[in-house]
Amino acid sequence: MANRFKLVLGIAAAIIVLALVGGTAGHQGMSTSAKSPYVSALANASVATADAAPHRCTNRSCGNLQGIVTCTEEAAGTNCAVSQGVCTLTPCH
Repeated sequence: MANRFKLVLGIAAAIIVLALVGGTAGHQGMSTSAKSPYVSALANASVATADAAPHRCTNRSCGNLQGIVTCTEEAAGTNCAVSQGVCTLTPCH
């Protein structure tokens, strides 16, 4: 009985390993130049990195919320910066 269980367990393990190897190897064989409706139209497209433009103006001013100094209030044309509890306002360039 124990030998039969080991044999069934070994065959099941071999089937699982073969299924995993076959499943991953099948995807590597696909050519991007194949004439098939299942090939992605974006397979040959490259992606460029996007760089965000630096923020010139935060349009914020100093505010005090329950004793905490923050840059929360909207004010056109000003930059707000809080460092160690001190708020500094500068005009936008």
